[in-house]
Formats: sequence, structure tokens, C-alpha cells
Amino acid sequence: MFKIIVVFLATVCAALAQQAKVTGELSVDGKPVKFTNVYSFMTQGFYDKEKSDTVVLLTNAPLKEEEFRDENVLRKLTRDGKLSFIKESINDLGQIVNYTIGHPSFRMAASGASSDHVFEGKADGKAVNGKVLTKITQRTPDGHKYVYSATFNAPTLVRKDPGQKK
Repeated sequence: MFKIIVVFLATVCAALAQQAKVTGELSVDGKPVKFTNVYSFMTQGFYDKEKSDTVVLLTNAPLKEEEFRDENVLRKLTRDGKLSFIKESINDLGQIVNYTIGHPSFRMAASGASSDHVFEGKADGKAVNGKVLTKITQRTPDGHKYVYSATFNAPTLVRKDPGQKK
């Protein structure tokens, strides 16, 4: 019985240590949106399909796994005014190779690759921790100004390729 309790407590402690945490915000046209949730998962490499990238998703609302892995769902929730998010794809060198910023005031999500979007931290395929930020104020194609900065840690979920069973 004692061994069962010790194993249980060790499992609970490990789970608590890996709980996702985020602090920070996205500011759009001077109006802040506080991040409350962070998710991380592995995905097919953005540039090198043979490798895996780590995706970090910061949101202002809780999501289910099938929602946070689906870009179309993220965009729909944003269009419906229910979500603001930052999604960063980080390669094995720790570089942001793609970003998407969603906010209800944007006609379309801001996305691309830029050295003005920075990741400072560690992503090892099991967990990610660090900080993402914009070096300077960014502008969307429809004229909105935005900046963001957030510190986080989160366990990283395994890669699920298209067509792979859940």
C-alpha cells in the first residue's frame, strides 16, 4: 500500500510540474488581450517535411486538442469573436519558421516568417519553455498594429500527421 501511495504522489508531482502556464499579452491597436492558455505539439516540419517542428499556441480561451491542432477551427473561432491567438512553429534550431496571429478585428490572420518574431527558450520535443515576442510593432495587411510578448512552459504532445488516427 505504501508503494502505491508513493507512486501515486510521484505521478501527481510530475503532472503538476508539466502543467502548462503562460503570462503575457497580445496588444492590437493599443488594446491588450491577456493570454490564459498555452498548448504545444509536434507537427511536420514547415520547410523540411522529414523533420518535426514544435508548435506553440497561446490563446485567451481554453481549447480542446482537436480544436487547437486545427488551423481552420482557430480561424473560425477568431472570426466569430471567441478567440485571439498566436501560433508559432519552431524548428529544431529554435527558430520561428512560421507564425499566425489571430484577432477578431483582423479581416484575415496575420501570418508569415520574420526575424521580428522571436523565440527565446528551449523546445526538446517533450516540453517547451521560454518566451516569444515581437521586436518591433507589426502591421497587418488591413492596417492594424500589434505587438506581443509572453513567457510560457508546456508539455509537448506527439506529432499526428494528416490521416493518422487520433
